[in-house]
Amino acid sequence: MLQATNAPTTATLPALPATAASADAIWLALWVGGSLLVTTVQAARQWRLARLGIQLPAGSSPALVGLWRPRIALPADFERRFAPAERELIFAHEQVHRERLDNLWNLLACTLTALHWWNPLAWWAARRMRADQELACDAAVLASRPGDVADYSRALLAAHDLTAHGAPLASRWGTAHPLVERIAMLNRLRPLNRRRRLLLATAVATASALAYAAEGRPPAGKGLIQLELKVERSQGGSTSSRTTQTLRLVGKDGERMGLRLDPIATDQPNWTTEPLSIELRPRQTGENQVLIETRVSHGKPSVELGHPSVATAWGLKARIEFDHPDTGEKFSLELTPSAVPADFKPPARQPVKPPQ
Repeated sequence: MLQATNAPTTATLPALPATAASADAIWLALWVGGSLLVTTVQAARQWRLARLGIQLPAGSSPALVGLWRPRIALPADFERRFAPAERELIFAHEQVHRERLDNLWNLLACTLTALHWWNPLAWWAARRMRADQELACDAAVLASRPGDVADYSRALLAAHDLTAHGAPLASRWGTAHPLVERIAMLNRLRPLNRRRRLLLATAVATASALAYAAEGRPPAGKGLIQLELKVERSQGGSTSSRTTQTLRLVGKDGERMGLRLDPIATDQPNWTTEPLSIELRPRQTGENQVLIETRVSHGKPSVELGHPSVATAWGLKARIEFDHPDTGEKFSLELTPSAVPADFKPPARQPVKPPQ
């Protein structure tokens, strides 16, 4: 016996996977969590700096702190570390930060890095913006006070080992970075006189914070400074026609030292170097800082190429370059001041003949 049933049939569709929606939620939660973490860290840094008030611990960098009513916070050793002229320039620098509302721009940069915490370009751009702020303030101060380049350089060098409180609403005077770039910019700011327009003298000081900290100081009471001098001359920018001379000079702090380099025959046709007269006056301007005044003359009869000054420190190399547009000859001086050995015995002094 057959029995038919007319029971309805129901088709069951498989449920769609929720992986796409859950992945979006995970990425969103990760992004929000990262943004909150960055914001929390920045807020904590600002809170710690605000608690210190306008008196920072010794060894801190001076800074313009705050947004609506920013104040200049100074370290406890501010007057001991910086000379009066240097302190005045630091105040002028921070005032430029105030007038340009740099802390407001810093807040905007911190907001963008918090939103784009996963993007390394955002962090790089924020650091680059901070460095450009410092360079712009340096240029603004020295545009109104062009005669204070030496004091400004010494103030920068004195800040090489300062602690920077990395708060978002704080524009710092300076630390080791970007020390090289800022000192190089100071040399480019110097106005060119008529002779420099013809001969284009450029002074560039190179520095390294590690070498700065590691180099020993000269013996107390010795009063002597040793200069390692490397002189390079080339014709037309060719490395094959380059001559190099290395010398070592020792003199009293603040005393002028001079030397005359005789002509050198080269393997380049129609090029024999002219006499080169170099006058140097190194003097210690701070605990670790050295200012080297130079005067360079070339040829016979002697023609002054320039007299730039460079600020450096013990063990740091300063480089001065001259480019002669008429002859194509290039000159480079590398100067490194260092401590005089304890057993140094000065040789008998020989008078330096003035250039004819």
